[in-house]
Amino acid sequence: MMRRDVLAAVMSTIVLLAGCAGTVHAPYPPIRADSSPQALTRGAAIFHASCEACHRGGDRDTASGAPLRELPSYMGRFHSANLTSDPVGGIGAAKDEELARAIRYAVSREGRLMVMPSYGMGDADLAAVLGFLRSEDPLFRADPKPAPACEFSFVGGIGFRFVTGNTPAERPASGIPVPPKGPTLEYGRYMAHEVYDCASCHTDGFSPDKTKGDEAFSGGMAFVDPEGRKVYSSNLTFDATGLANWTLADFTRALRDGLAPDGSALRSPMPRFRALDEAEARALYDYLRTLAPRKNAVDGARPRLTATSARAAWVNPDTGAGEQTAETQLDTAAEAAVAEALPPAATPPPAATPTATPAVGSTPTPSSTLASGQVSPVVRKPRPVLTPAKVDAAKLFVQYGCSSCHAPGARYHDRLAHAAHRPDLELVKWVRNPEKYLPGTPMPTYAELIDERTALALVRWVKAGGPSTLATPR
Repeated sequence: MMRRDVLAAVMSTIVLLAGCAGTVHAPYPPIRADSSPQALTRGAAIFHASCEACHRGGDRDTASGAPLRELPSYMGRFHSANLTSDPVGGIGAAKDEELARAIRYAVSREGRLMVMPSYGMGDADLAAVLGFLRSEDPLFRADPKPAPACEFSFVGGIGFRFVTGNTPAERPASGIPVPPKGPTLEYGRYMAHEVYDCASCHTDGFSPDKTKGDEAFSGGMAFVDPEGRKVYSSNLTFDATGLANWTLADFTRALRDGLAPDGSALRSPMPRFRALDEAEARALYDYLRTLAPRKNAVDGARPRLTATSARAAWVNPDTGAGEQTAETQLDTAAEAAVAEALPPAATPPPAATPTATPAVGSTPTPSSTLASGQVSPVVRKPRPVLTPAKVDAAKLFVQYGCSSCHAPGARYHDRLAHAAHRPDLELVKWVRNPEKYLPGTPMPTYAELIDERTALALVRWVKAGGPSTLATPR
């Protein structure tokens, strides 16, 4: 009798788990890709902020999918989809309405509910994202390798089925408007819930209805960072344990550049909203201020500011006359190379009249005319040499959060090897403004915090193997 009961329980569980992989009913939105220049710009902004972090692995240049390590391992093994243009491994053969359904309902082309957010963005924004997916952006260069299948664990399958009910979100297939862009509460709510999906990540739990409850935006959702450490999303309500003492400038810099008010890097997997403009930042900030403050001192969240908390010493280098900028030569070797390319000026040429005709095949020397009628070469002043700042590069590397990604054993430590043979000038620019080279990079934008001389000190310390002397992050 007991054996029969156990067998029945096992069979019931198998049926339950089968429901997780079973097909669901969700409409196909009649949305078509919008490839107009304005739409492509909008679609790129949304994709870089909301999609790229999951669909482009740290060691990949294309959105060919990546392991979703941010999800707890007890749920199973998950991998994001290959979004490149390949017709077999990617989405090249997918119809617009199939992609629209995946975004709006989190339902795959096979009709199964996926472990990914569903977005209630308006039709125009959804069409813009489809347009960007169909574009010739290098992110979508064809990659024929299909993404590995997602696999629920025994516990994860039961939990997913129980929490979601294996039912997609309830929203219309079409006719969803996009509010007029501006610093309004309506637009702020739209961005926080439907486009950037701040609500889902900053509300604990997996229920599709969690963002409608009283605990919305109060943080506490568990994630796993690239080093395998558990992290919890921050409290975004304006309580003292959240954003109560954050200014609009603090908030904007954190979202756009990935830097908290104390100068530390925001924790993974928080994305960077690189295209965030002043109107969007104001709209989001004001909307969050309308929410009821919730006391939730999330473990590990930082920084919690008081009214008198010190901000980082933000640096905005003066690039006026005489200032050494990233356009100057960075070392004496480069300066020497420039000098070799210039006409020699050490020995004046023989006296000549201004009307003298140069010999056939010769190259005139840049000159100026003296009062006596003689010609004297123009003396070109050497460009200023940018010298590294006298700083403790190892300390700054840790302070600015670089070690969490690049110390030995960290997820991107091996990528530092690519820097060894790159010019200092290129690396200084990358350190300060990585988003100009890779719009979806999770690396913070340090231009306001790190001037060029400090960046040069960090670059040379990295190229000399400095990060290898650091301890493995825990």
